[in-house]
Amino acid sequence: MGRTVAFIDAGYLEAEGKKALKAAHGEHSIDAAGVAEWIKGEVKKRFPTDQEAFLRAYWYTAAFDPSDDRFDAQRGFHGAVESVPGIQLRLGRLVQRDPNWHVAVKAALVKCGVDLVTFGEHYEFRPYLTQKGVDSLIVLDVVRFAERRVYDWGILIAGDRDLAEAVQVAQDTGARFIVAYPKGAGMAPELRHLADELVQIEPHELKNMFRKRKVKPDESGEPLEVVRTD
Repeated sequence: MGRTVAFIDAGYLEAEGKKALKAAHGEHSIDAAGVAEWIKGEVKKRFPTDQEAFLRAYWYTAAFDPSDDRFDAQRGFHGAVESVPGIQLRLGRLVQRDPNWHVAVKAALVKCGVDLVTFGEHYEFRPYLTQKGVDSLIVLDVVRFAERRVYDWGILIAGDRDLAEAVQVAQDTGARFIVAYPKGAGMAPELRHLADELVQIEPHELKNMFRKRKVKPDESGEPLEVVRTD
């Protein structure tokens, strides 16, 4: 049988896809409809006569807390993802952090007699966003759906080593896994070795998965820099 479910680490696909396309930072954002069409095309290649082979895709990313000023703008982006037929959204959390080196550098500047207000006119100490819980959601769904025999084939667009054990558990139930990645993207060896099939997403395919931004990154609610800390 060819029942197929896709698991998409949106942060991984966006970051690595932009690298493959050599896209300037902030000019493009990922297009869920384009990703869904690529997945459906891959399923159709393998099961051309099975019109019901593709079940759905799960889109994993992280969201600001509702109390954050950026929540409403980001919610619009997530709403667009949810509106794509065949895609369901799974959300982890975004937490803002100041790098430890900020404190040391500021202290050194003060000791050198530099006024921090004046310095701030030329350089901005920017926090970063940590993404929490996304890998855990992928692991849960990969294993839970496999144990319930929801899918025969899984398409995983991700590269994190933490997902390898979940894939292995799913394979033990009889599921097979296609691990897909943008051309040149990093991938944990453990995940690569477990794949029943490896698929490289070529640049011409990636172009259909991205669109020009209509607003600046910080206005859209999408983070400028995200660090995964699952």
